[in-house]
Amino acid sequence: MYHYVEPWPEGADELRQGLTVQPDDFAAQMAYLHDQGYQTVSLYDLVNALALGAPLPGRAVVLTFDDGYRTLADFVAPVLQPYGYAGTLFVVTQLMDEAFPQFLTWSQAEALYAQGWQIEPHTKTHDQLAGRGRDFQLYQMLGSLQTVEAHIGRPPRFFAYPSGKYDDLTMELAREMHLWGAVTVDFGRVHTLDSLYTLTRVRVDGRATLTDFVTALEGDLDGQSP
Repeated sequence: MYHYVEPWPEGADELRQGLTVQPDDFAAQMAYLHDQGYQTVSLYDLVNALALGAPLPGRAVVLTFDDGYRTLADFVAPVLQPYGYAGTLFVVTQLMDEAFPQFLTWSQAEALYAQGWQIEPHTKTHDQLAGRGRDFQLYQMLGSLQTVEAHIGRPPRFFAYPSGKYDDLTMELAREMHLWGAVTVDFGRVHTLDSLYTLTRVRVDGRATLTDFVTALEGDLDGQSP
């Protein structure tokens, strides 16, 4: 799970540093994956494996990028492409519609989709869903899903909860919209059919070393989050 991949902004506090993986560090992480034989797959591949027994590569990894920052086009896509890697992008659709400068344009997102990326919704405005009423949650979830579909030509089937927060209504709506699954911000690397709407991920901390990255990726499955 990545958010920003770009140089730390001047005066970045601990939170911003943690959310921001610097380009050289990201390149080293992707080189490690490639050297160790990892292959990127999509969440669609994961569900097909869990539900249908479809084969996955021996070392499969899903690269997810939340929010859709414009610097992904500068510092992520050029690193992934030579390896044949592709990511899953969870976009905040209204901020893209309104051309906020820190977010990808729709033409940039569509270009990533053409390169094999998956584009999935992350609500319209990144407002937290948990505890909100049905109309608000439906507007944020279905509205962002429909916007993504309008741009890529097919209905997306996955969703990222803003800040990882959801409630029973959120889960109910996800099923009503025929989503196949949704991702949280909780740490974990084991996925089952029972956890499709609470998929865990490995957060990549911008302050972490390459050794930290490898430990989070490959460490003891019985252990806690690094």
